[in-house]
Amino acid sequence: MTFVFIGLGVAAAAAAAFFGLRLLRERLRAEAEGRASRIAADAESRAQTRLKEADLEVEEWRSTAEARFESQTRQKREEQQRLEERLKEQERNVARKLQLLDQRHQELDEREAKLKEREDRASSLEKEAHSLIQERRQKLERVAGLTARDARRELLREVEGEARQETSSLIRRIEEETLAEAGSRARRIVAEAIQRLPASDLVDGVITVVKLPSDDMKGRIIGREGRNIRALEMATGVDVIVDETPQSIVLSSFDPFRRAVAQMAIERLIEDGRIHPARIEEMVARARSEVAESLDALGESAAFELGITGLPHRLQRLLGKLKYRMVLGYNLLDHSVEVARLASQMAMLLGLHPEVVMRAGLLHEIGQVEESRADTHPILVSADLAGKFNEDPRVVQAILALHGTGAEPSVDAALLKVAEKAILARPGEKDTSLQGFMERMRSFEAIASSFHGVTRAFAMRSGKEVRVLVEADAVSDGDVVTLSKEITSRIQKEVEYPGAVRISVIRETRAVDYAT
Repeated sequence: MTFVFIGLGVAAAAAAAFFGLRLLRERLRAEAEGRASRIAADAESRAQTRLKEADLEVEEWRSTAEARFESQTRQKREEQQRLEERLKEQERNVARKLQLLDQRHQELDEREAKLKEREDRASSLEKEAHSLIQERRQKLERVAGLTARDARRELLREVEGEARQETSSLIRRIEEETLAEAGSRARRIVAEAIQRLPASDLVDGVITVVKLPSDDMKGRIIGREGRNIRALEMATGVDVIVDETPQSIVLSSFDPFRRAVAQMAIERLIEDGRIHPARIEEMVARARSEVAESLDALGESAAFELGITGLPHRLQRLLGKLKYRMVLGYNLLDHSVEVARLASQMAMLLGLHPEVVMRAGLLHEIGQVEESRADTHPILVSADLAGKFNEDPRVVQAILALHGTGAEPSVDAALLKVAEKAILARPGEKDTSLQGFMERMRSFEAIASSFHGVTRAFAMRSGKEVRVLVEADAVSDGDVVTLSKEITSRIQKEVEYPGAVRISVIRETRAVDYAT
């Protein structure tokens, strides 16, 4: 019985093992199939992702290729347009040259026709004179019974008188035609030379705009209770105007040199970042020195612009000073360069060498800034300086001709005179009201500076205030009031001005020491 149970147990165990193995195999198969399906799905997903990436790469490559193609096409199109414009410009130049050649050929044909007509007229007159001589000779011999020699002498006397009369009338007519033709040609040459000049912009002669990095910089320039702006105005003699104009301030003064110094000092202060009265005075002194040192470079640059080389150092410095001198509202250096350029253009159109009139036009105003000879006419000073520094005598003669005395007439002098008048006659070139304002400002400063103890004098606020700085050792506090009244009295007597002028005499004492 025991063996039966054991057999049944073994059989049951075998059946259980069989069914367990079968279930395990089915589970493993199901897991394998699930894993295989997941792997297949993952592979399919990766394949789809790769296909999308490939599509994106292809699309990106296609877009890049299209952009590159469009860029190359646009560049080639622009280059083609530039070439077409250049060809059109060359065609226009050729057309203009052909037109000028046609005009010259026409003028030559007209002159040839006139000469032919004059020759025919002279030939006919000669034939008429010969026939008249024969007729008179026969008549005299027949009527007066004169000898052939006497008749010939009488006839020659009459013919000579008639020939002189006809010759004088012919000469007068030729002179009139020549003058008319010369006037027309001169007007054409001047007009063509002026057209070749570059147009110059008219600028305000009393203000300079300084750009700021931001509007916050305005507050730093003004300083606490306005101490920075007062120090800046005191050091430069320039009105500093801070208004609502975004990122800019305005410097106002009749003296371009002071405005240039103030502009450079403010720009250096902005770069440095330290803005206080002591630093302002230091920067103004440095800027004044640098602007003074740049005068030679300005003169050399103006001469180089015209192609003039070999100017002496002294003449270059005088030309640089012209940059900061205004007369009748125009800048003297720009005016000199334009006169030189116009005169040289006219000389080239006439077939002359332009070097003489170009140098004369550039140097004809340097006498305006020669302070040691203020009692002599500036043109005479300019001519004297040009001769002193070994300029060509023709240059000196052309400059003297502008004064109107002491110079023989020459073609160079005539061209320089015409160029000077043409430049001054341009609309907006001269401003007499501005010139009167500048002369009044200089008179204020000259009167104030003439008193003992005055170091500097600045005409400010458009002529409404004169600030006078005095030496503390030479003028006491009690003398300040007396000095202001004396300056006021002289200004009232010697200068005509509108409204009222405030005279501010400033005496400042400073003590400096160093701790070591």
